[in-house]
Amino acid sequence: MSLKYLNIYEEIKHEIETGKYKANDKLPDGNTIGKAFGASRMTVNKALNLLVQEGYIRRNRGQGTFVLGQIEGKRKLIIPENKLTGLTKISNLSHVKVSSRILTFKPEFASEKIADYLGIRAQDLVYNILRLRMIDDKPYVLERTYMSTNLIPGITEEVLMGSVYNYIEQELKLKIASANKKLRASISNDEDQKYLHLKPTEPVFEVEEIAYLDDGRPFEYSISRHRYDLFEFSSYALR
Repeated sequence: MSLKYLNIYEEIKHEIETGKYKANDKLPDGNTIGKAFGASRMTVNKALNLLVQEGYIRRNRGQGTFVLGQIEGKRKLIIPENKLTGLTKISNLSHVKVSSRILTFKPEFASEKIADYLGIRAQDLVYNILRLRMIDDKPYVLERTYMSTNLIPGITEEVLMGSVYNYIEQELKLKIASANKKLRASISNDEDQKYLHLKPTEPVFEVEEIAYLDDGRPFEYSISRHRYDLFEFSSYALR
């Protein structure tokens, strides 16, 4: 698969971040960009859509493509709504550093609830994982994850310090395909306040997710509790 759209995306993003294009500037039209990169209109659209998802540009039908003003202050990590992407990959696209602190990592017998989510039997072994993920060394999200030890064998602390999704696809040769997500605001609890440095009056943004392999098997059930002021959920829709 061609990665030319990523080259276009990176170049335009660099030009925005370095000030060549400023807030409300109009970008060249798709045909002009395509000629500059020797790319098809479809490839250009794919690159521009990614920039929309990350909050760099807006596309106004019949008017063109414009640079969005960047909010100053705390840096947010934008989570695309229509992509199943691990935090490590998202951080690479956003040019921020992700690090992990393992708070819980143990095998345990699955409860009926967790077994139902993962399509296994109650009392089957699962990993119970709690990680504090940090962005540029600042606490960002608490991730509680359950995976079947039979379906996803070999998880180690070394794997957890990096990208679990990369391990699943590159080492286990399994294909991650889709996920069902529920998003909600929630009152921060003692654990959130301790690890995410929140006040009792501050909320979290919770994402509950079941992720599936390409053969339909659920491989992961997770609940992620994000700092409300560093989380942004991006959705791109067409009519």
